[in-house]
Amino acid sequence: MIVISHRANLNGIEENRENNPKYIDECISLGFDVEIDLRMKNNKLFLGHDFAQYEISIEWLLERKDNLWIHIKEYEALQIIMNYKEELKFFCHENDRFTLTSNGFIWCHDLNNRMNENCIIPLLSLKQVRDYEDYNSFAICTDYVYDCVEKFKK
Repeated sequence: MIVISHRANLNGIEENRENNPKYIDECISLGFDVEIDLRMKNNKLFLGHDFAQYEISIEWLLERKDNLWIHIKEYEALQIIMNYKEELKFFCHENDRFTLTSNGFIWCHDLNNRMNENCIIPLLSLKQVRDYEDYNSFAICTDYVYDCVEKFKK
């Protein structure tokens, strides 16, 4: 099972780490994938959950493409990323119980669904990590990377 760092967090939510390119690279160097939030502002790409924080380039994304799961937050960003749909992994959702990623995985927020090897499960609280007992999914996306590595190691 792959463990995906949610916004570059490793041991809980740390706002200074979230979507920060420095910490994204740290997570990748530690062997983890990272879910990032992508936005557009003034025709430029930015990382940031609620607003555009860290300017990046398409080249930056492509250099890290094997380890990034791009949560597209705005339609304008989607228009740009569609030009790279064969190279980048991305998805869009707002309050959906589940969504399909560009590479065919089910990103599933409804933990009551029956999961399988096609699912990526966000476990965004420590309680969710501790309580979740399904070991059949493709990946877990979490702010508690090390707790998940310990719990879900095989």
